[in-house]
Amino acid sequence: MVIHQTTSVTITFRQKESVLLLQWLRKPDSVQLKDTYMRALAYVCCNRQTYYFCTDQSLIGSLDREQEEWLNQEFYPKVYDCIQGEIFAAVVFNNDHFKALVTNYQVPALLPQQHFIQFNYFTKLQEALQWLSDIRKGQDEAFLAPHTGLLSGSRVFASRENSQ
Repeated sequence: MVIHQTTSVTITFRQKESVLLLQWLRKPDSVQLKDTYMRALAYVCCNRQTYYFCTDQSLIGSLDREQEEWLNQEFYPKVYDCIQGEIFAAVVFNNDHFKALVTNYQVPALLPQQHFIQFNYFTKLQEALQWLSDIRKGQDEAFLAPHTGLLSGSRVFASRENSQ
């Protein structure tokens, strides 16, 4: 389902994978970036079972440092405020950008780490979506696993949707 589309970006919700996918087609300026992510936030706040995010930057390379800081300090905390659950984010880069990241990576000591988000980085969109699918399946299995009731010996089944 397409949520928002311009010549610079497409936001879709992939129902099968339960993934909110942002595909950047052109490098955004800060205004475009914030507008796009606020549209994504509006969708997430109306659909609070959205825990899985994929951002495809393979056509645009890296974002500016200020844009990355805005995402980490403003956007993702707002997502967390809406869903009140852990966020899983896959980011797709082109091969050259990915190699540069691996070669030049330094832990950002000045940026506080968010406890509620887990990032993973990829060079292929399909691998990113597979990682998110595996995370979701693992969580679903944990939530759906039978638990023995302590008082009656009955079996209790829970799912993410029923537990919130």
